[in-house]
Amino acid sequence: MSMPPLRLISTFLLITWVGFFKVEAKKSDFNATDSLLQDCIKHLDNYDNTKAFELMDEVDRLIPLETNRFTIADYYSVKSSLEGRRLNYEEQFGLLEKFNKQAIEIGDAEYIGNAFLGFASYYEHFSDFKKALPYFLKALDQFKKLNDEVRIAYLYNKLGLIYYADDDFLTAKNYFMASFVLFSRHKNELVVNEYWMQNALSNIGLCYKNLKLYRKSLSYLFMAYEFCKTAKFEKERPMSIIESNIGVVYGELNNFDKAIYYLKLGIKGSTDPKNEELNHGVESTIYLSAIYSKKGDFIEAERLLEEARVIIQNQNLNFPLVVYYEELAKLYYQKKDYKGAFLAKENYLRLNDSLERLDKKTIYGKQFLVHDLETQMMEIQILEKEKNLQTQEKMGFIGLAMASILIIFLVYRNLNKIRVQHQKLGDLNQLINEQKSKLSEANKHLEKLNQNKTYLLQSVAHDLRSPIGNIISLNGLLEAESEPDSEEIVFHKLIQNSCLLSLNIIEDILDQSMIERGKFQLKKTEADIQQLLEDSIKIIELRAHSKGIEIKRQYSQLPELLLDQDRIKRVFINILMNAIKFSPRNSVIEISEYVQSDRCIISIKDHGIGINDQMLSQIFDKNSNASREGTEKEGTIGIGLSITRSIVEGHNGIIRVESIPNSGSTFYIELPILDTNDAVLTF
Repeated sequence: MSMPPLRLISTFLLITWVGFFKVEAKKSDFNATDSLLQDCIKHLDNYDNTKAFELMDEVDRLIPLETNRFTIADYYSVKSSLEGRRLNYEEQFGLLEKFNKQAIEIGDAEYIGNAFLGFASYYEHFSDFKKALPYFLKALDQFKKLNDEVRIAYLYNKLGLIYYADDDFLTAKNYFMASFVLFSRHKNELVVNEYWMQNALSNIGLCYKNLKLYRKSLSYLFMAYEFCKTAKFEKERPMSIIESNIGVVYGELNNFDKAIYYLKLGIKGSTDPKNEELNHGVESTIYLSAIYSKKGDFIEAERLLEEARVIIQNQNLNFPLVVYYEELAKLYYQKKDYKGAFLAKENYLRLNDSLERLDKKTIYGKQFLVHDLETQMMEIQILEKEKNLQTQEKMGFIGLAMASILIIFLVYRNLNKIRVQHQKLGDLNQLINEQKSKLSEANKHLEKLNQNKTYLLQSVAHDLRSPIGNIISLNGLLEAESEPDSEEIVFHKLIQNSCLLSLNIIEDILDQSMIERGKFQLKKTEADIQQLLEDSIKIIELRAHSKGIEIKRQYSQLPELLLDQDRIKRVFINILMNAIKFSPRNSVIEISEYVQSDRCIISIKDHGIGINDQMLSQIFDKNSNASREGTEKEGTIGIGLSITRSIVEGHNGIIRVESIPNSGSTFYIELPILDTNDAVLTF
């Protein structure tokens, strides 16, 4: 059973647009009318409609004498909200038009934004999102001019709802996230801001539920639940909605015990008339019935369905009974009460058909008219065809006889051809088998040669590591005995960096050998990615200085990652060496890193000769034609970027490159961040 999305999100729409935003008179003479309007809004926020109506009666007596345009605009704004509470929608719309006209005359972005927001909320109330969306976006533009984060956060939540209703749950989640972040900056300013924070968290949880990411869904729903417990707003209603939503997620996970527990809590609060959530309570009751059906407790399942039906009937709810009859039909079918299932299904189909007819009644007349015209034309065509039918049948018999004779002749002739072709095909198959056998032998020989080449490269690389390591050690001893800041120190650093770069190439060769033999493994430990970048820069900085190239960094605060530290440093060294090689003198290489979703992204950008489209498609392939000389004839062995991709992908990461010829290249390295789903979010 799936519950309609807007009902799951629930009725935070009951908090009207004007009740959420406090009217502030933009004038020095704050008069009695303004004071009454402020009091009226406070009672609207607390759902004290009776007192709000009384105050508005007093304002109605004062407003004919009012001359201040701001006060008149505020009056239309609050009055339209009150008429909405009275369900006088035609009067509400007329007042919104007056408010909009007054706001335009004033020319104030805040008033214009509130007017757009009023129209958007009006259309949203009738679920006409096509008309509501443009007004929400226009209001957002006005409040962005004012940098009003609270109202921007409110509109992000509204846009999230529209995308949610359109089943675009990823986009909806992003808007709810943005709404939560902005509201959290201002949570101490107004109590209602805390309400929207829990609402955004709850909606994020519902997005993840619809994306079938149930663990994340529960995480955010429980965050919303815990937040409600300590918040200052009236919490019983939102908590009951969150409880039933948690129960639904547990139901999807087939954890029936927890599903039943939380659904019962949610139903208790939702069916309390003071919370105005009877529709949600009925849906939760029907969902709970479905869980008992899955458990085989048909008595309790039927009792719950009857309880839902009684609430719908006694409270005269505008609830789609098709949901009730659909679940009732499933229950009877599981009980093997096929007659009851048939009757329930019949009611379901009748109601569903009525709803469809109601939705389409404005176009049925045209559809029937077109259908009748098409039927008449078809009948005329059939009569014309019947007149020619006998003639066609006679001609058909003659044609059939001629075709039979022709077919017999063609079959006889083709049989002879098939015999000849079959003999030729046999000879060709024999030749193919002989060539296949020779090719197999050649492949075995090539594979053996490739293995010998791999072992040779591996042996040479291993043998080179020791003397280069000795050079590094000896150089270190000599450097320690040299005078600080002397020319000798520079030479020693040059020797050390050259040796380290040589070792980097040797490690690339050894890794390539292991990849070809299927023995490539990573040793991952928690690591500081920024420190690894700095270590890599130290190794290549002399090479950069020799060309007058400056390396700029822009780092963010990052968590530790799970990495093979030596190999990730080689990734950075390979890309930085390429950037230096293909950059002109006195240019800049820019390094930046940041977090996006659950990944850390490092970008290395140069301003060199760039890469054309043909080379770009082959740049990470081993033995491709993408290798070339640097800007000062620097050479390459052609496997660095191939190894780099293998290392990054071994970390479940992604490496990609963007480049424009003669304008430089940017390499992006994306690495996964440690899983933090179980972390506790504090406020």
